[in-house]
Amino acid sequence: MSDFLYRKNKKFYLALLLPALVLYGGALVCPLLFGTLPYSFLNWNLMKGKRSFTGLTNYIRLFSDEKFIHAVCFTILLAVISILFSNLLAFAVAFMLDQNVRAKGVIRSFFFIPNIISGVMVAFVWSFIFTNAIPNIGQLLHIDALSNISWFGNPRMSMTAVVIVTAWQSTGFLMMLYVAGLQTIPKDVIEAAMLDGCVGLSKILKIQLPLLMPTVTINLFVSIAGAFKSFDIPLSLTGGGPANSTQTIALNIYTDAFGAYKTGYASAKSMLLFLIVAAIAFFQLRITRKREVQM
Repeated sequence: MSDFLYRKNKKFYLALLLPALVLYGGALVCPLLFGTLPYSFLNWNLMKGKRSFTGLTNYIRLFSDEKFIHAVCFTILLAVISILFSNLLAFAVAFMLDQNVRAKGVIRSFFFIPNIISGVMVAFVWSFIFTNAIPNIGQLLHIDALSNISWFGNPRMSMTAVVIVTAWQSTGFLMMLYVAGLQTIPKDVIEAAMLDGCVGLSKILKIQLPLLMPTVTINLFVSIAGAFKSFDIPLSLTGGGPANSTQTIALNIYTDAFGAYKTGYASAKSMLLFLIVAAIAFFQLRITRKREVQM
Protein backbone atom coordinates (compact mmCIF):
# COMPACT_ATOMS: atom_id res chain seq x y z
CA MET A 1 0.00 0.00 0.00
CA SER A 2 2.78 2.43 0.96
CA ASP A 3 4.66 1.71 -2.30
CA PHE A 4 1.48 2.40 -4.29
CA LEU A 5 0.92 5.73 -2.51
CA TYR A 6 4.58 6.67 -3.07
CA ARG A 7 4.39 6.00 -6.83
CA LYS A 8 1.10 7.86 -7.07
CA ASN A 9 2.33 10.96 -5.22
CA LYS A 10 6.02 10.80 -6.16
CA LYS A 11 6.12 14.28 -7.72
CA PHE A 12 4.35 15.77 -4.70
CA TYR A 13 6.86 14.20 -2.29
CA LEU A 14 9.79 15.43 -4.39
CA ALA A 15 8.29 18.94 -4.38
CA LEU A 16 8.21 18.86 -0.57
CA LEU A 17 11.92 17.96 -0.54
CA LEU A 18 12.90 20.67 -3.02
CA PRO A 19 13.21 23.64 -0.58
CA ALA A 20 15.46 21.63 1.75
CA LEU A 21 17.57 20.41 -1.17
CA VAL A 22 17.99 23.98 -2.48
CA LEU A 23 19.09 25.24 0.94
CA TYR A 24 21.45 22.29 1.41
CA GLY A 25 22.96 22.75 -2.03
CA GLY A 26 23.42 26.50 -1.59
CA ALA A 27 24.91 26.26 1.89
CA LEU A 28 27.09 23.14 1.55
CA VAL A 29 27.40 21.60 -1.91
CA CYS A 30 28.10 24.77 -3.92
CA PRO A 31 30.81 26.12 -1.54
CA LEU A 32 32.44 22.69 -1.54
CA LEU A 33 32.47 22.26 -5.33
CA PHE A 34 33.13 25.86 -6.36
CA GLY A 35 35.17 27.07 -3.38
CA THR A 36 37.05 24.48 -1.36
CA LEU A 37 37.80 22.08 -4.24
CA PRO A 38 39.40 24.58 -6.66
CA TYR A 39 41.21 26.37 -3.82
CA SER A 40 42.83 23.09 -2.78
CA PHE A 41 44.90 23.16 -5.98
CA LEU A 42 46.28 26.62 -5.23
CA ASN A 43 49.18 27.98 -3.21
CA TRP A 44 47.22 30.77 -1.57
CA ASN A 45 48.26 32.88 1.39
CA LEU A 46 45.18 34.67 2.67
CA MET A 47 47.13 37.65 4.08
CA LYS A 48 49.35 38.23 1.03
CA GLY A 49 46.50 37.61 -1.38
CA LYS A 50 48.74 35.86 -3.90
CA ARG A 51 47.48 32.73 -5.65
CA SER A 52 49.33 30.29 -7.86
CA PHE A 53 48.25 26.94 -9.28
CA THR A 54 50.22 24.04 -7.80
CA GLY A 55 48.22 21.02 -8.91
CA LEU A 56 48.35 18.10 -6.48
CA THR A 57 51.22 19.55 -4.44
CA ASN A 58 49.00 20.31 -1.44
CA TYR A 59 47.59 16.77 -1.41
CA ILE A 60 51.03 15.17 -1.72
CA ARG A 61 52.29 17.36 1.11
CA LEU A 62 49.59 16.02 3.44
CA PHE A 63 51.19 12.59 3.65
CA SER A 64 54.43 14.04 5.06
CA ASP A 65 52.75 16.46 7.48
CA GLU A 66 53.32 14.88 10.91
CA LYS A 67 50.92 17.21 12.71
CA PHE A 68 48.12 16.42 10.27
CA ILE A 69 48.79 12.67 10.41
CA HIS A 70 48.65 12.80 14.22
CA ALA A 71 45.42 14.83 14.00
CA VAL A 72 43.91 12.15 11.76
CA CYS A 73 44.95 9.38 14.17
CA PHE A 74 43.58 11.22 17.19
CA THR A 75 40.31 12.03 15.40
CA ILE A 76 39.84 8.34 14.49
CA LEU A 77 40.58 7.33 18.09
CA LEU A 78 38.17 9.98 19.39
CA ALA A 79 35.50 8.86 16.93
CA VAL A 80 35.75 5.15 17.75
CA ILE A 81 35.68 5.56 21.54
CA SER A 82 33.10 8.36 21.72
CA ILE A 83 30.76 6.67 19.20
CA LEU A 84 30.82 3.35 21.06
CA PHE A 85 30.53 4.89 24.53
CA SER A 86 27.83 7.45 23.68
CA ASN A 87 25.68 4.96 21.74
CA LEU A 88 25.91 2.27 24.42
CA LEU A 89 25.10 4.76 27.18
CA ALA A 90 22.30 6.34 25.14
CA PHE A 91 20.73 2.93 24.45
CA ALA A 92 21.00 1.93 28.12
CA VAL A 93 19.30 5.14 29.25
CA ALA A 94 16.64 4.87 26.52
CA PHE A 95 15.92 1.25 27.49
CA MET A 96 15.52 2.27 31.12
CA LEU A 97 13.18 5.14 30.20
CA ASP A 98 11.11 2.81 28.02
CA GLN A 99 10.08 0.98 31.20
CA ASN A 100 7.57 2.16 33.80
CA VAL A 101 9.74 4.88 35.34
CA ARG A 102 8.43 7.94 37.15
CA ALA A 103 9.23 11.42 35.79
CA LYS A 104 10.38 10.12 32.39
CA GLY A 105 10.06 13.55 30.80
CA VAL A 106 12.22 15.22 33.43
CA ILE A 107 14.94 12.57 33.14
CA ARG A 108 14.95 12.86 29.34
CA SER A 109 15.28 16.62 29.63
CA PHE A 110 18.29 16.33 31.95
CA PHE A 111 20.05 14.01 29.51
CA PHE A 112 19.15 16.15 26.48
CA ILE A 113 20.18 19.53 27.93
CA PRO A 114 23.94 19.07 27.20
CA ASN A 115 23.13 18.70 23.50
CA ILE A 116 21.57 22.17 23.28
CA ILE A 117 24.44 23.86 25.14
CA SER A 118 27.28 25.18 23.00
CA GLY A 119 30.49 23.18 22.96
CA VAL A 120 32.38 26.17 24.37
CA MET A 121 30.16 26.32 27.47
CA VAL A 122 30.35 22.54 27.88
CA ALA A 123 34.15 22.72 27.74
CA PHE A 124 34.27 25.49 30.38
CA VAL A 125 31.99 23.51 32.72
CA TRP A 126 34.05 20.35 32.38
CA SER A 127 37.29 22.29 32.71
CA PHE A 128 36.07 23.40 36.14
CA ILE A 129 35.08 19.81 36.99
CA PHE A 130 38.48 18.43 35.96
CA THR A 131 40.61 21.09 37.64
CA ASN A 132 38.54 21.87 40.76
CA ALA A 133 35.65 19.50 41.52
CA ILE A 134 37.46 16.17 41.02
CA PRO A 135 40.62 17.18 42.99
CA ASN A 136 38.45 18.50 45.85
CA ILE A 137 36.47 15.26 45.95
CA GLY A 138 39.77 13.34 46.01
CA GLN A 139 40.98 15.42 48.96
CA LEU A 140 37.74 14.90 50.87
CA LEU A 141 37.92 11.15 50.30
CA HIS A 142 41.70 11.11 50.95
CA ILE A 143 42.36 9.54 47.54
CA ASP A 144 45.68 10.95 46.38
CA ALA A 145 45.42 9.41 42.91
CA LEU A 146 42.17 11.30 42.32
CA SER A 147 43.26 14.60 43.79
CA ASN A 148 46.59 14.69 41.94
CA ILE A 149 45.36 13.85 38.42
CA SER A 150 46.82 16.21 35.84
CA TRP A 151 44.03 16.24 33.28
CA PHE A 152 45.68 18.73 30.95
CA GLY A 153 49.34 18.18 31.79
CA ASN A 154 50.01 15.04 29.76
CA PRO A 155 48.73 13.83 26.37
CA ARG A 156 46.99 10.66 27.63
CA MET A 157 44.83 12.40 30.22
CA SER A 158 44.08 15.28 27.85
CA MET A 159 42.85 12.78 25.26
CA THR A 160 40.73 11.09 27.93
CA ALA A 161 39.19 14.42 28.91
CA VAL A 162 38.25 15.28 25.31
CA VAL A 163 36.70 11.83 24.80
CA ILE A 164 34.65 12.07 28.02
CA VAL A 165 33.26 15.51 27.22
CA THR A 166 32.50 14.68 23.57
CA ALA A 167 30.64 11.49 24.49
CA TRP A 168 28.80 13.21 27.34
CA GLN A 169 27.46 15.98 25.11
CA SER A 170 26.24 13.69 22.32
CA THR A 171 24.56 11.06 24.52
CA GLY A 172 21.33 13.03 25.06
CA PHE A 173 20.45 13.43 21.39
CA LEU A 174 21.17 9.78 20.63
CA MET A 175 19.11 8.76 23.66
CA MET A 176 16.05 10.62 22.34
CA LEU A 177 16.30 8.82 19.00
CA TYR A 178 16.63 5.44 20.73
CA VAL A 179 13.58 6.23 22.89
CA ALA A 180 11.58 7.08 19.76
CA GLY A 181 12.78 3.87 18.10
CA LEU A 182 11.87 1.67 21.07
CA GLN A 183 8.38 3.17 21.18
CA THR A 184 7.76 2.17 17.55
CA ILE A 185 8.29 -1.52 18.33
CA PRO A 186 4.83 -3.16 18.55
CA LYS A 187 3.98 -4.25 22.08
CA ASP A 188 2.41 -7.49 20.85
CA VAL A 189 5.77 -8.54 19.37
CA ILE A 190 7.47 -8.04 22.75
CA GLU A 191 4.68 -9.85 24.58
CA ALA A 192 4.80 -12.80 22.16
CA ALA A 193 8.56 -13.07 22.60
CA MET A 194 8.22 -13.05 26.39
CA LEU A 195 5.57 -15.78 26.24
CA ASP A 196 8.05 -17.90 24.27
CA GLY A 197 10.60 -17.45 27.04
CA CYS A 198 12.66 -14.71 25.38
CA VAL A 199 13.36 -12.34 28.30
CA GLY A 200 16.16 -10.22 29.70
CA LEU A 201 19.29 -9.84 27.59
CA SER A 202 18.02 -12.36 25.06
CA LYS A 203 14.95 -10.20 24.41
CA ILE A 204 17.15 -7.14 23.81
CA LEU A 205 19.63 -8.85 21.47
CA LYS A 206 17.20 -11.03 19.51
CA ILE A 207 14.03 -8.91 19.39
CA GLN A 208 14.46 -5.26 20.25
CA LEU A 209 17.90 -4.56 18.78
CA PRO A 210 17.13 -6.06 15.32
CA LEU A 211 13.87 -4.08 15.16
CA LEU A 212 15.80 -0.99 16.28
CA MET A 213 18.39 -1.19 13.48
CA PRO A 214 16.94 1.75 11.47
CA THR A 215 17.49 3.94 14.53
CA VAL A 216 20.96 2.46 15.04
CA THR A 217 21.77 3.34 11.42
CA ILE A 218 20.75 6.95 11.93
CA ASN A 219 22.56 7.29 15.26
CA LEU A 220 25.80 5.82 13.92
CA PHE A 221 25.65 8.15 10.91
CA VAL A 222 25.08 11.20 13.13
CA SER A 223 27.79 10.08 15.57
CA ILE A 224 30.38 9.55 12.84
CA ALA A 225 29.73 12.92 11.24
CA GLY A 226 29.83 14.71 14.60
CA ALA A 227 32.98 12.98 15.86
CA PHE A 228 35.02 13.65 12.72
CA LYS A 229 33.95 17.32 12.70
CA SER A 230 34.80 17.78 16.38
CA PHE A 231 36.18 21.29 16.82
CA ASP A 232 34.72 23.46 19.56
CA ILE A 233 35.28 21.10 22.51
CA PRO A 234 38.99 20.34 21.78
CA LEU A 235 39.63 24.03 21.04
CA SER A 236 37.98 25.28 24.24
CA LEU A 237 39.03 22.43 26.54
CA THR A 238 42.69 21.84 25.62
CA GLY A 239 43.44 24.15 22.70
CA GLY A 240 44.75 21.08 20.90
CA GLY A 241 47.49 20.56 23.49
CA PRO A 242 49.63 19.57 25.11
CA ALA A 243 52.03 19.41 22.16
CA ASN A 244 49.13 19.09 19.66
CA SER A 245 48.16 15.73 21.20
CA THR A 246 44.41 16.55 21.18
CA GLN A 247 44.31 18.40 17.88
CA THR A 248 41.50 17.06 15.69
CA ILE A 249 41.42 17.31 11.89
CA ALA A 250 38.98 20.24 12.02
CA LEU A 251 41.15 22.08 14.55
CA ASN A 252 44.26 21.40 12.46
CA ILE A 253 42.50 22.83 9.39
CA TYR A 254 41.43 25.90 11.36
CA THR A 255 44.98 26.48 12.60
CA ASP A 256 46.38 26.34 9.07
CA ALA A 257 43.64 28.46 7.50
CA PHE A 258 43.33 31.23 10.10
CA GLY A 259 46.57 30.86 12.04
CA ALA A 260 49.17 30.36 9.32
CA TYR A 261 46.84 31.72 6.56
CA LYS A 262 47.61 28.74 4.31
CA THR A 263 44.21 28.80 2.65
CA GLY A 264 45.02 26.47 -0.25
CA TYR A 265 46.67 23.88 1.98
CA ALA A 266 43.80 24.02 4.48
CA SER A 267 41.32 23.52 1.62
CA ALA A 268 43.16 20.34 0.58
CA LYS A 269 42.87 19.07 4.15
CA SER A 270 39.15 19.91 4.13
CA MET A 271 38.61 17.90 0.97
CA LEU A 272 40.45 14.93 2.48
CA LEU A 273 38.29 15.19 5.62
CA PHE A 274 35.17 15.20 3.43
CA LEU A 275 36.33 12.09 1.59
CA ILE A 276 37.18 10.26 4.85
CA VAL A 277 33.78 11.00 6.41
CA ALA A 278 31.92 10.19 3.17
CA ALA A 279 33.72 6.85 2.77
CA ILE A 280 33.18 5.77 6.39
CA ALA A 281 29.52 6.87 6.35
CA PHE A 282 28.94 5.04 3.04
CA PHE A 283 30.28 1.72 4.34
CA GLN A 284 28.49 2.17 7.66
CA LEU A 285 25.15 2.73 5.93
CA ARG A 286 25.65 -0.31 3.69
CA ILE A 287 26.52 -2.57 6.61
CA THR A 288 23.79 -1.44 9.01
CA ARG A 289 21.02 -1.27 6.40
CA LYS A 290 21.56 -4.93 5.55
CA ARG A 291 20.75 -5.75 9.17
CA GLU A 292 17.52 -3.77 9.29
CA VAL A 293 14.35 -5.79 9.87
CA GLN A 294 11.09 -4.77 8.23
CA MET A 295 8.09 -4.86 10.55
